Amino acid sequence: MNTNELLQELSLKVAAGEIKREDVMRRIGISSTAPQQYEYKEMPEKAHLSLTKILYVLGASIAILGIIFFVAQVWDDIDSWGRILVTLGLGLLIAGSGSSFLTSKPESHLGQVFHAIAGFLIPGGALVTLNELGAPTGSLWPITITIGIVFLFYLLLTTYHKNEVLTFFAIANGTAFLYLLVESIVEGPFYRHDDIYAYLTMIVGLSYLLFAYAFRIGWNKNLVSVLNFFGAAGFLSAAFSRVFESDMWELLFFLLAIGGMVLAVYIKSRGILVVSTFFLIGHFVYITNEYFADSIGWPISLVVLGFVIIGLGYTSIAINKKYISSDATAI
Repeated sequence: MNTNELLQELSLKVAAGEIKREDVMRRIGISSTAPQQYEYKEMPEKAHLSLTKILYVLGASIAILGIIFFVAQVWDDIDSWGRILVTLGLGLLIAGSGSSFLTSKPESHLGQVFHAIAGFLIPGGALVTLNELGAPTGSLWPITITIGIVFLFYLLLTTYHKNEVLTFFAIANGTAFLYLLVESIVEGPFYRHDDIYAYLTMIVGLSYLLFAYAFRIGWNKNLVSVLNFFGAAGFLSAAFSRVFESDMWELLFFLLAIGGMVLAVYIKSRGILVVSTFFLIGHFVYITNEYFADSIGWPISLVVLGFVIIGLGYTSIAINKKYISSDATAI
């Protein structure tokens, strides 16, 4: 067991209550009532780590742009195998380097950076390979299967390395695979099956929320805020699209948006609170326009709507301050 795995295991046991934090600190010779100067020593290190992560993200972004520009410049001058090598081949090479760093130097976070770069190259490279090998273009099934293989690749990687960056790409490719699979099965353009995709998006949104809840403790905990935000946004946006189709959904959506705010308080999530408040305001605007736009009472309804929005804004801020921001575990 390397240092990173040992620390992860120890963190899980402390979070689960199997080991007391004070006992760990006492065992390694640190008092739980350490003098104030110990805390001051930690602050520059945290600032340094934050700067390091910013530089990692900036460097990875520049590297991805550089690769894209390079491939675009040489694309017409290379054959099919060359195109496969500069996309999929390069992505797999960078992913291999990332796995090597995750194993040998997990504390440096270089493995995460390399896998983040590879995560954008490998799916595109897989599709380039599919095209260059002459896959049939009349069906979505080849693309669906290809993205499914990429999903399995990242699922195996994150199971082995236990890393949140790999989990992110596993979820992203898994989501793409799910939509492509449904599209391949129904065999029709999106607009003919919008109801299917609406309910599918609700299921995906709920799945993200469940993943976020499951990831609260463990090596994927840094994904919780992202999954909560996109889970709530996906679910409520898909539910809102049903409002235009049914009077029942007009009432139901109010309950869903308010339920989102209640859920935000329960699990201490700012992202869900913001998304739920936004969609609740949007629904008020829609109802006002739908039923009062052509009546003499519309200006009055706009005044009322304005005060309702102000009230919702004040309520969301108050909820955030009282129930979320005041909690150290808020996400």
